[in-house]
Amino acid sequence: MRATLKTLSNSDHATVGHLILDPEQEQFVDPLDLTLSELRNSSRPELEHPFAITAHDEVVGFFILREKAALPEWARPDAITLHSLRVGEGYQGKGYGKAANALAAEWILANRPCVSRLMLLVNARNLTARHVYLKSGYRDTGATYYGPIGIQNILEYRIDSG
Repeated sequence: MRATLKTLSNSDHATVGHLILDPEQEQFVDPLDLTLSELRNSSRPELEHPFAITAHDEVVGFFILREKAALPEWARPDAITLHSLRVGEGYQGKGYGKAANALAAEWILANRPCVSRLMLLVNARNLTARHVYLKSGYRDTGATYYGPIGIQNILEYRIDSG
């Protein structure tokens, strides 16, 4: 399995619109329409980077990286944060979630070499996603944030430029 990143525009719904999740997972992420609407209306589009995850010329997933003034309040100012990671239901269990994390780190190394930390929130009840993140090299910071659907754990991934 070889996954790559494809940079998206802030209004590129057609590319990722087919990435449906099962209801159990959908409760933990904002609806894709809402996420893309927020990107289109962003006051800081240069600091929000939407990506499609592709494999064999097919879009299998999606995520957003945010930096600097677009960082959420829970993030360290020297980090980039990962948001709205989704791997379409038909593509799950093939390593694309883990690949997405590695691809995000590679993008940061290539484009923001001074950044050494990737951070994210994961809902404390979303055991599947938490497992994928920890298996991908994230560590639990021990800090939490109260989000719209409950307690979120703050995880971080150290990016090594050496």
